[in-house]
Amino acid sequence: MRRWKPRAARGRWIALGLLILALGGVTLAVIGLVRRLSGSPEQWQIDIGAFGLLLLLIISLLAAIWLTHRLIAALTLTYDIDRNGLYIRWAGNQAIIPLERIVTIDLGAGPVFLPLGILQRVGTYWGRAFASEAPLYLYATQPPGECLIVYTADAAYALSPEDPEAFVQDLEQRRNLGATLPMQPSLGYSRAFHYAFWRDGTVLALVVAAVTINLLALGLIAVAYPSLAPLVEMRFDATGELAELRPRHQTLFLPLAAFGLSLFNAAVGLALYQRLPLGARLLQGASVIVQLLFLVAVAQILW
Repeated sequence: MRRWKPRAARGRWIALGLLILALGGVTLAVIGLVRRLSGSPEQWQIDIGAFGLLLLLIISLLAAIWLTHRLIAALTLTYDIDRNGLYIRWAGNQAIIPLERIVTIDLGAGPVFLPLGILQRVGTYWGRAFASEAPLYLYATQPPGECLIVYTADAAYALSPEDPEAFVQDLEQRRNLGATLPMQPSLGYSRAFHYAFWRDGTVLALVVAAVTINLLALGLIAVAYPSLAPLVEMRFDATGELAELRPRHQTLFLPLAAFGLSLFNAAVGLALYQRLPLGARLLQGASVIVQLLFLVAVAQILW
């Protein structure tokens, strides 16, 4: 088996620069929140500005995680060839193209439509694109018009090896030798990044719903907090009468507790998904229900 590295390109530097910016956003948000939450709870500055800093922290942190993945993909992208197949590897993932399935190899494809636009150029060119000939899957550091396009009967793959001519010669020589093992086209994802869990549409929708409801509860508190009395009604008895007054900062504990429970359910779901995907989905559904209950509790306290 021979390994080919991709051509050097600026995509990895773009990913690194954007990652630094995202980490800068995380730092600014953390500093701002620490300043607002310094001192005793009675002195905390909870308002819409604090909520904005929280949103900045979440968005910057998610961007940093995604950009780190894109940078790792750019640094680990390789093409391996043996008598049986072409193996494309990146960030622990692997796409296999059996050599016997390859119909032809051309230079450049166009016109090509990238559904996610500039995002599909960060780190490497990645994901699925739309071309006139066939579905085009991008595993390259160069634009599709400058790539080697490997065609099979039902798909096309954009690659950018360092030495395209030598790469094609090596591939053709191994094709002429004939395969020793029957293979099928496949795409395998690394378990280290829990791709299966996050690529499940039901799971992803439930996680997004739970986070959105949690942020709504925090937003309601941020809007109402400056006008709240120092002591608020936090608990009622069975007859609906007031049972206890508590400091207003304790209203924050409700969405935080709900978030902690959702985080726990997501962690357990990650561990369960490979063996029990239904159980992982049910846990995320439970998180949504809990978030709704806590949102109702917050609304009752504030109004």
